Amino acid sequence: MTLEQSLKALKSAFTSKSGEAEAMTKEISELKAKNTELVSASVSASKDLKALATARSERDEAISKLNELTKALAASEELKKQAVSQIETVGKKAASIAASVGVTPVEISASDSASAKSPEEIWNEYCNISNPAEKLAFYGKHRPQIVAHLGIK
Repeated sequence: MTLEQSLKALKSAFTSKSGEAEAMTKEISELKAKNTELVSASVSASKDLKALATARSERDEAISKLNELTKALAASEELKKQAVSQIETVGKKAASIAASVGVTPVEISASDSASAKSPEEIWNEYCNISNPAEKLAFYGKHRPQIVAHLGIK
Protein backbone atom coordinates (compact mmCIF):
# COMPACT_ATOMS: atom_id res chain seq x y z
CA MET A 1 0.00 0.00 0.00
CA THR A 2 1.33 3.32 -1.01
CA LEU A 3 1.43 6.36 1.08
CA GLU A 4 -1.29 7.99 -0.94
CA GLN A 5 -3.53 4.99 -0.57
CA SER A 6 -2.85 4.89 3.15
CA LEU A 7 -3.71 8.57 3.40
CA LYS A 8 -6.97 8.06 1.51
CA ALA A 9 -7.84 5.08 3.71
CA LEU A 10 -7.13 7.07 6.87
CA LYS A 11 -9.10 10.04 5.55
CA SER A 12 -12.01 7.77 4.69
CA ALA A 13 -11.85 6.09 8.10
CA PHE A 14 -11.63 9.44 9.84
CA THR A 15 -14.61 10.81 7.89
CA SER A 16 -16.74 7.79 8.72
CA LYS A 17 -15.69 7.92 12.38
CA SER A 18 -16.43 11.64 12.45
CA GLY A 19 -19.91 10.94 11.09
CA GLU A 20 -20.39 8.22 13.68
CA ALA A 21 -19.23 10.59 16.42
CA GLU A 22 -21.68 13.28 15.24
CA ALA A 23 -24.50 10.70 15.16
CA MET A 24 -23.53 9.54 18.66
CA THR A 25 -23.42 13.15 19.89
CA LYS A 26 -26.88 13.78 18.44
CA GLU A 27 -28.20 10.57 20.02
CA ILE A 28 -26.65 11.48 23.40
CA SER A 29 -28.24 14.94 23.17
CA GLU A 30 -31.65 13.39 22.45
CA LEU A 31 -31.20 10.96 25.32
CA LYS A 32 -30.30 13.82 27.69
CA ALA A 33 -33.46 15.71 26.64
CA LYS A 34 -35.54 12.55 27.13
CA ASN A 35 -33.89 12.03 30.54
CA THR A 36 -34.79 15.61 31.54
CA GLU A 37 -38.40 15.00 30.51
CA LEU A 38 -38.50 11.75 32.50
CA VAL A 39 -37.02 13.43 35.60
CA SER A 40 -39.65 16.17 35.33
CA ALA A 41 -42.41 13.58 34.95
CA SER A 42 -41.01 11.66 37.92
CA VAL A 43 -41.04 14.79 40.10
CA SER A 44 -44.61 15.52 39.01
CA ALA A 45 -45.67 11.94 39.74
CA SER A 46 -43.99 12.16 43.15
CA LYS A 47 -45.97 15.32 43.96
CA ASP A 48 -49.18 13.61 42.79
CA LEU A 49 -48.44 10.62 45.02
CA LYS A 50 -47.90 12.91 48.02
CA ALA A 51 -51.20 14.70 47.29
CA LEU A 52 -52.93 11.34 46.95
CA ALA A 53 -51.49 10.18 50.27
CA THR A 54 -52.70 13.40 51.92
CA ALA A 55 -56.18 12.97 50.44
CA ARG A 56 -56.23 9.34 51.56
CA SER A 57 -55.30 10.29 55.13
CA GLU A 58 -57.97 13.04 55.16
CA ARG A 59 -60.51 10.50 53.88
CA ASP A 60 -59.51 8.03 56.60
CA GLU A 61 -59.82 10.76 59.25
CA ALA A 62 -63.27 11.67 57.93
CA ILE A 63 -64.35 8.02 58.02
CA SER A 64 -63.04 7.72 61.57
CA LYS A 65 -64.91 10.85 62.61
CA LEU A 66 -68.07 9.58 60.91
CA ASN A 67 -67.77 6.30 62.83
CA GLU A 68 -67.36 8.23 66.10
CA LEU A 69 -70.41 10.37 65.30
CA THR A 70 -72.42 7.26 64.42
CA LYS A 71 -71.52 5.73 67.78
CA ALA A 72 -72.40 8.98 69.56
CA LEU A 73 -75.73 9.10 67.72
CA ALA A 74 -76.50 5.53 68.73
CA ALA A 75 -75.64 6.37 72.35
CA SER A 76 -77.87 9.47 72.25
CA GLU A 77 -80.71 7.42 70.76
CA GLU A 78 -80.35 4.98 73.64
CA LEU A 79 -80.44 7.87 76.12
CA LYS A 80 -83.53 9.22 74.37
CA LYS A 81 -85.26 5.84 74.67
CA GLN A 82 -84.41 5.74 78.38
CA ALA A 83 -85.72 9.27 78.88
CA VAL A 84 -88.96 8.47 77.04
CA SER A 85 -89.46 5.36 79.15
CA GLN A 86 -88.89 7.42 82.30
CA ILE A 87 -91.37 10.03 81.13
CA GLU A 88 -93.97 7.33 80.59
CA THR A 89 -93.17 5.93 84.03
CA VAL A 90 -93.55 9.38 85.60
CA GLY A 91 -96.91 9.79 83.84
CA LYS A 92 -98.09 6.46 85.15
CA LYS A 93 -96.91 7.37 88.66
CA ALA A 94 -98.76 10.67 88.46
CA ALA A 95 -101.91 8.86 87.33
CA SER A 96 -101.65 6.41 90.22
CA ILE A 97 -101.15 9.26 92.70
CA ALA A 98 -104.16 11.09 91.27
CA ALA A 99 -106.22 7.91 91.45
CA SER A 100 -105.13 7.28 95.05
CA VAL A 101 -106.64 10.60 96.20
CA GLY A 102 -109.87 9.96 94.35
CA VAL A 103 -109.32 12.07 91.24
CA THR A 104 -109.86 10.50 87.85
CA PRO A 105 -106.59 10.89 85.92
CA VAL A 106 -106.87 12.52 82.51
CA GLU A 107 -104.23 12.04 79.86
CA ILE A 108 -103.04 15.25 78.25
CA SER A 109 -101.30 14.65 74.97
CA ALA A 110 -98.68 16.97 73.59
CA SER A 111 -100.89 17.65 70.56
CA ASP A 112 -103.59 19.09 72.84
CA SER A 113 -101.24 21.58 74.44
CA ALA A 114 -99.32 22.62 71.34
CA SER A 115 -101.08 23.61 68.15
CA ALA A 116 -99.81 22.14 64.91
CA LYS A 117 -101.06 25.19 62.99
CA SER A 118 -99.01 28.27 62.26
CA PRO A 119 -99.99 31.61 63.82
CA GLU A 120 -101.16 32.83 60.42
CA GLU A 121 -103.47 29.83 59.98
CA ILE A 122 -104.89 30.37 63.45
CA TRP A 123 -105.42 34.08 62.71
CA ASN A 124 -107.27 33.26 59.47
CA GLU A 125 -109.43 30.71 61.29
CA TYR A 126 -110.14 33.27 64.04
CA CYS A 127 -111.19 35.87 61.45
CA ASN A 128 -113.60 33.37 59.81
CA ILE A 129 -115.52 32.68 63.05
CA SER A 130 -118.76 34.70 63.10
CA ASN A 131 -120.27 33.58 66.42
CA PRO A 132 -118.95 35.92 69.18
CA ALA A 133 -119.01 33.19 71.86
CA GLU A 134 -117.06 30.77 69.68
CA LYS A 135 -114.69 33.55 68.69
CA LEU A 136 -114.01 34.38 72.36
CA ALA A 137 -113.43 30.72 73.23
CA PHE A 138 -111.13 30.30 70.23
CA TYR A 139 -109.23 33.45 71.20
CA GLY A 140 -108.81 32.18 74.75
CA LYS A 141 -107.45 28.87 73.54
CA HIS A 142 -105.11 30.32 70.90
CA ARG A 143 -104.23 33.70 72.40
CA PRO A 144 -100.40 33.27 72.27
CA GLN A 145 -100.45 32.38 68.55
CA ILE A 146 -102.86 35.22 67.69
CA VAL A 147 -100.79 37.75 69.62
CA ALA A 148 -97.62 36.42 68.00
CA HIS A 149 -99.17 36.76 64.55
CA LEU A 150 -100.16 40.36 65.26
CA GLY A 151 -96.63 41.13 66.49
CA ILE A 152 -97.76 42.26 69.95
CA LYS A 153 -95.43 41.51 72.82
